[in-house]
Formats: sequence, structure tokens, C-alpha cells
Amino acid sequence: MISGSLPGVSSGEATAWRIVFVVLAVAAALSPSERRRRLLAQLRRIVRSPRLVLIVCLGAGILWLQLWVFVWAPANHRTQDVALGYFLLPLVMVLVGRVFFGDRLTGWQRAAVVLAAAGVAAELIMTRSIGWPVLLVAGLYPVYFGLRRWFDLDRLEVFLLETTLLLVPSIALILIGATGPAAVDRGATWLPLLVMAALSGVAMLLYILASQLLTLGLFGLLGYVEPVLLLAAAVVLGERLAPADALVYGPIALALALLGIGTWRAAGRRDGERRRRS
Repeated sequence: MISGSLPGVSSGEATAWRIVFVVLAVAAALSPSERRRRLLAQLRRIVRSPRLVLIVCLGAGILWLQLWVFVWAPANHRTQDVALGYFLLPLVMVLVGRVFFGDRLTGWQRAAVVLAAAGVAAELIMTRSIGWPVLLVAGLYPVYFGLRRWFDLDRLEVFLLETTLLLVPSIALILIGATGPAAVDRGATWLPLLVMAALSGVAMLLYILASQLLTLGLFGLLGYVEPVLLLAAAVVLGERLAPADALVYGPIALALALLGIGTWRAAGRRDGERRRRS
């Protein structure tokens, strides 16, 4: 939302600032010496395998595209396209998790999938088209997380290596933006730009940590929080929503509610089992 109202800042430069703060956030999380040793161990493992080097480079490219389109869309009135991509993304993640990794869903999660699929189907029927931002979001993120898990690269240390690869082009874009003609009138823009980048860094760190702790299916389903936030951003930025959008966001909201109920009940069962054992 902030990135859509930054005069004089290109989408590329805003993405570059996000990358810088992502690297800072992840590096801070890896500061203990034990984590640094694991970082060096992962680096040695990757450089010894051309295949892993290629996958890490591919992952870095996918990350850049995903971070960029998230910034580009609000500034170019394509927020709803990206939101539709994030609607499709959890379903694709569930499919990838089930087919390639044998993930199993609970009854609550299966019901949430059905409701979410109904909402996505309603959106597709109403839009009758799928723009390239939709395919970029819903198609590339599952590839990214699937490859990380398949090749045992689903680690924070590897994510730091991926984002570090993007530092050089990011710094170049920042320098170009800071010395360009638009930089003269940027006084009031610096604070929201840095706030956006800092929040992005923390959010991306938490996103990657969640991907390591959850199955791809559950991780994907929890992604439905994001399009709801994107919808709020669209409203704030002036995009008009039709009454028919209730057919989309209603099932999505119910799906999130079912996930919450299922998680709460599962936590209650675990607490009960611990009390009985004690």
C-alpha cells in the first residue's frame, strides 16, 4: 500500500530497498555463531553442486520478481490482478504439497480448501481473464518453495544467500534512483520508503520461517490472509469494488475462519494430552 504512493520512486528502486532490508533482517536473525557456522556449511554444500547453484540463482530471480510485482501493482492499478494471484496461490501450494510431498490435510483444512476454491472460481468467472501478474504470483511461488523443499534448501541460511545475490543489482538501482532527476523532490518520500522496506524485511523473514515450520498445504492456506490485506490496500488506493466481490471474499473469509477453528481445536487436543501425561 505504501509503495503505491511513493512519488519519484520506481518499482525497481522500491524493490531494491526491500531486498536490502530483507538481507538485514535475515542477517540479524542469523547472528549467533552457531547459525553462522550453518550458513558456511550450506554455502560449501551449494558451491560443490552446479545443480544447487542453478537452483539458488533461480530462486533469487523468482524472489526478485515476486517482490517487484507486489510493489509494481499498487502503483499501476493492478492490485486486484495480484490479489487474484494470491487467491490462486494457496490452492496451487496445496496441490504441490499433496502431489510431490504427500502432505495430508485435516477435515477442517479440506473444508477450507473447498470454500477457497469456490471463492476463486467466482473470481475467475467474473473476471473472465487471467493477467500475467496472476500467473506470476500463482505459478512461480509454488516452484520456488517446492524446489527449496525438494532439494533440502528450505533453510534460512539459504534464503540469506539468495537475497545476498540480489544485493548488487539492488544497490545499483538505489544509487541510480538517488542521483536521478526525481531525487531532487524526494524529501518527504524517504521516511515512508524506509518504513515500507523495513516492514517488508521483517514480513519476508517471518514468511520464510513459516514455510519451514508448516506443510506446504497449511502454509499455502494461511496465505489467504494476504489477498484480504491486498483488498484493503486496493480500497485505500481508490480501486472500486463491486457488490459481487462478496461472492469471492465471503468464502475466503469463511475458509480462514475454519482454519482458525481447526488450529484452535488441535491446540486444545494437544494441551489436553499433555495434561493427561503429566
